Amino acid sequence: MTTDTCPNERLAIVVGAAGSIGRMLCEQLNATGLKVLGVDLEPVPSPQGYEAMQGDICAPSTSLCQHLATAHLLVLALSEQVLLKALPALVPHLALDCLLVETLSIKSAFATLVRDVSLPQPVAGLNPMFSGDLAPEGRPVVVVPYQADAAFDDLRERLVSRGMRLFTLTAQQHDQAMALLQTVGHSMVLAFGHTLASSGVPLAQLIELAPPPFKVMLCLLARMMTNHPDVYWEIQAGNPASAAAREQAFAQLQRLDGHARNDSHIEFLAAMASLRNHLEHAQPQLAASCRQLFEVVQAQTPGTEGGSAALGSHRERIDRIDDQLIDLVAQRLDIIREVADSKKGSNTPVMQPERVRQVLSRCTARGRTLNVPAELIKQLYHAIIEQSCQLEYDVIGGPRQALRAVTPEVFSQTGVR
Repeated sequence: MTTDTCPNERLAIVVGAAGSIGRMLCEQLNATGLKVLGVDLEPVPSPQGYEAMQGDICAPSTSLCQHLATAHLLVLALSEQVLLKALPALVPHLALDCLLVETLSIKSAFATLVRDVSLPQPVAGLNPMFSGDLAPEGRPVVVVPYQADAAFDDLRERLVSRGMRLFTLTAQQHDQAMALLQTVGHSMVLAFGHTLASSGVPLAQLIELAPPPFKVMLCLLARMMTNHPDVYWEIQAGNPASAAAREQAFAQLQRLDGHARNDSHIEFLAAMASLRNHLEHAQPQLAASCRQLFEVVQAQTPGTEGGSAALGSHRERIDRIDDQLIDLVAQRLDIIREVADSKKGSNTPVMQPERVRQVLSRCTARGRTLNVPAELIKQLYHAIIEQSCQLEYDVIGGPRQALRAVTPEVFSQTGVR
């Protein structure tokens, strides 16, 4: 990615800027130095550092057409139905070198359109594998190069510079992967929700009695209900690989039902063993992550207790979280010791400044999504970084002052003494 010495000369327009993905892309592209214009039929709430315009992309105003003519990048964070309706009104106003980017959940149909229509502009697809209200650092994003050129490479570099992990797939590979990553999981959660709703049992009563797996499923259902239903409709109905994925999932439910109805205990045990083998070496770490997830869900599940009983419950939850904090800090310090051993053999300076800045930036960004004050996060990491420095000194050895002198910037910028 070339440095934008004149960022105002490079314009990115993001359509659908009032949605979570559109807003996230507005913020991330703006942070890379592009001038960003967010456009939506609805008002764009509180744009941070970029301009916003309210308008109908299917019938663009004269002002919007003028902006389109000067755009270097046009991102369409829209549903497939709206995108297909808008394209004929947009493409004639775009420069031939303007990169056109879609964020559809399903790519195959659009890939066919690009091939058949022969759009003159470079065209690419994005699919962030997370909702736009989550910090993008460290999260996967699928990129699909329909008609790639240097502008596509520039976009990739910008996204990578913001900490995203990019995975390049064809449209067909994308849709096949999404059938497993999204279609199956979403359909199971929806079936779970409809089963509860039709049971006639009050939800509050179920929550009160619920074991951790039930609570996790309920949280997933609640999370899905915060997004527009069309997102999930496109995943289920628009993906050519979705029907087969649902059939496979349904067949596995029927298989389980057959084991239970026919008292096929041995077959059930064999099926469970097969699953353990499939998880292989990932099983221990995934199981540990699940335990932590259960603790978080237990701490945040709504309850009906009151008075002193509720206070006691709150204290128990706080104690559990405190135990997790101590466990995680201990794990982090163990990793620091491993890092120190590596640095000792390679003569690498203690606590490199750029890495410290990255850690603080990523953690404060994540904290914002969880309403954790930035100052609290900075104080916490200053303490952790100071202790990490001490551990590295202890492992690497040598005069402390000499090591400190190697990286004076990090000490002044992080408050480490």
